[in-house]
Amino acid sequence: MEAIQTINEFLGAVNHGLGVLLAWIGLGAIVGYIFYFVRKNIRKMNEDLRKGKKPKYTRGEIFFDALLLIAVAVIVVLLFWIVPGLFKGSWAWVGWLIRWLEALGAALALAWVFGREIGEKRWLFSTLGHYIVLLFGWLADRWLGVLFISIPLILLYYLGLYELAHILLPASNPEDKSERWKRFLIFVSYTWGVQLPLIVVGEHAWKKPETRIPGDFTRDFPFPGLVWTKAHQAVAITGGNQFKRIDGPGVVFTGKLERPLQIIDLRLQLRTNEINVVSKDGINFKARVFTAFRIDNENWDDETFRKLRQRNPMLKNAARLDYTDGSFPFSRPRVLATVSVTGAKVSENEEPIFWDQWALSVVEDAARKVVAEKNLDEFWRPAEDKEFANALEVIAQEIKDRCAETLRAAGILLYAARIVNFSFPASEEIEKQQIASWGARWARKRAEILARAEAESEKMQQEARAYAQSMLLEAIAEGLQKTQEINPGLPRYVIAMRFLNALQDFIRKRTPGEAANAEAERRISELQNYLREWQNAFMPGSDRG
Repeated sequence: MEAIQTINEFLGAVNHGLGVLLAWIGLGAIVGYIFYFVRKNIRKMNEDLRKGKKPKYTRGEIFFDALLLIAVAVIVVLLFWIVPGLFKGSWAWVGWLIRWLEALGAALALAWVFGREIGEKRWLFSTLGHYIVLLFGWLADRWLGVLFISIPLILLYYLGLYELAHILLPASNPEDKSERWKRFLIFVSYTWGVQLPLIVVGEHAWKKPETRIPGDFTRDFPFPGLVWTKAHQAVAITGGNQFKRIDGPGVVFTGKLERPLQIIDLRLQLRTNEINVVSKDGINFKARVFTAFRIDNENWDDETFRKLRQRNPMLKNAARLDYTDGSFPFSRPRVLATVSVTGAKVSENEEPIFWDQWALSVVEDAARKVVAEKNLDEFWRPAEDKEFANALEVIAQEIKDRCAETLRAAGILLYAARIVNFSFPASEEIEKQQIASWGARWARKRAEILARAEAESEKMQQEARAYAQSMLLEAIAEGLQKTQEINPGLPRYVIAMRFLNALQDFIRKRTPGEAANAEAERRISELQNYLREWQNAFMPGSDRG
């Protein structure tokens, strides 16, 4: 009995000592927090003044808040220490009952304030569960029961939460200790109803991310939030009105005020849209534009990097890819440059402009400008027509040349930009205008062809006439030579008469009946008559011989 009594006295002394020690530790923690609060805010105020910023709190406001904290500390000491300490002896249990009831009220009040909006009933269950376990240990053996029963049970509970968090929450690297700890903190905050938003991004980046578990991202709690992206997605994180970072793919942990600004799909993007265009000859019609692009995933050579950085200073560290772990490597500075070219949403009803929409708009603008420089006929036949030339291929190359460097300076690699189809509205006026335009063009072409044909015909006639004349002269010369060889004394006029008859027969055989040949025959007949009259006058009777 004496041993048991000695043990009980020893345990009682230990419990009393733990009670006093914990009371002073609590008081020291309160005083220490007040000094920490004042020092932290004064340091922040001085830092803002050095930077020329307006401080959030003035020195007077800081000390006023400190006085409020001191007043709260006095009330806590009064309620939890002095008033219950008035009950001694057989009434000591009343003092402890008051302390436990006050602790329960304070715990429920704090849990209700911070967890009622987004915590459903989890804040209540967690508070009551911890309170009951602590009360059970206290009833078992006061502070020793709390130390050796309640605290181990609570640690076992949180160990279970630690393992369960790694089963329920997604992970990028399950073996990373830092990531495992953050997933555990997220799950703990969920059980208390004080979590930051837990967001899941869908398969398509242009769809609004789903807030799977709502939370308050404005609270400064030591618990992270979570944004879960796919392996082909990166996310731009904003904190209030300031851009924070480019993160992902996979699990992205967020802090106070941090939210996803825009989701970037790292895969090849294919976009198409129908736009209104006007050709050089004033024809309005619709053209369907197709483009293929992605976040630039190529390492740049020095010349490319220098040229693109001159166009966009945000590409300072973008020459090489800085994320190469997954199947979709990318450069965070390039993604930042891409996000920066789009506008932010300024009101709840206004839809934000995403990076892929901006890229498509650049291609559409280039397509309109290229079409405006071409006649409608150039959609079928390029201006510089040659073998195997394709008009739409020429237009596609011009569109790509216009916008490829602009997009790449924004971190986007363009693969294709082209017009794949076009259509005309049902308008009689447009048809008449197009028919008149085509008619004038074909009439001009017809006149050019006829002019070339007439010139070619005239040239051929001149060549034929010259050839015929040369052949005739050669024949006459050859005939005269042979006649002289046969009969040197034959009169020349007889020879001339015979050649005139031969020439007349030649003309009749060539092209009988034509006006030019008739004129030639008439002149030959006149020469024949002249030669007969000359023969009769100077050599009568010779015609009969």
